[in-house]
Amino acid sequence: MKIRHDDINSHITAHPAFEGVMTALAEMYATCPDSSHLRFRQALEDQMKVNIQSRGRVSSPGGEASGWRAEQKAQFSGRGAKWVKLTGELLDQLQSTLSEFREMGEDTSAYESWIAKAGYAFVRYSGPRVLEGPALAFEVRINGSKIDHPKHLFKVSEIDWNNFHKDRSPLGGTPFGLNLEVAAS
Repeated sequence: MKIRHDDINSHITAHPAFEGVMTALAEMYATCPDSSHLRFRQALEDQMKVNIQSRGRVSSPGGEASGWRAEQKAQFSGRGAKWVKLTGELLDQLQSTLSEFREMGEDTSAYESWIAKAGYAFVRYSGPRVLEGPALAFEVRINGSKIDHPKHLFKVSEIDWNNFHKDRSPLGGTPFGLNLEVAAS
């Protein structure tokens, strides 16, 4: 059998409780009503995730990540909650990002006509980022809301996001569903 992580394996097998733990696990498997070795190992892994906190990141007792990233993601969780309407200062910041896209050779004309007609911009929350501190990233779907645009990101600091709260609100649906992506007349 191939051992995947020699240094960790050596640490585990050298521990004084190793033999007892292995004997107990063998007994649990032998008496398990499900004879699948794979499902038994998966159940053990699930228990480790719940009962042993990772040293790599902060987790709550239930195993869910906590902190600013989790709080930020929670703001945009739920059906349709990822789409946001931007006006005022946040729209001005987005215009700078659109200008950068144009400088890279991207055609933003359709998206710009849609937001001009609507009177506001619409972006989709992508996830937390770090700029000079906590920040939010949004996809700017310049080619239509049904197409993922993982590289077309509008990033805004958490400070600006909180300071300009009057310049943002939930969109209340998808741009496609709200007929925002129709040609300007």
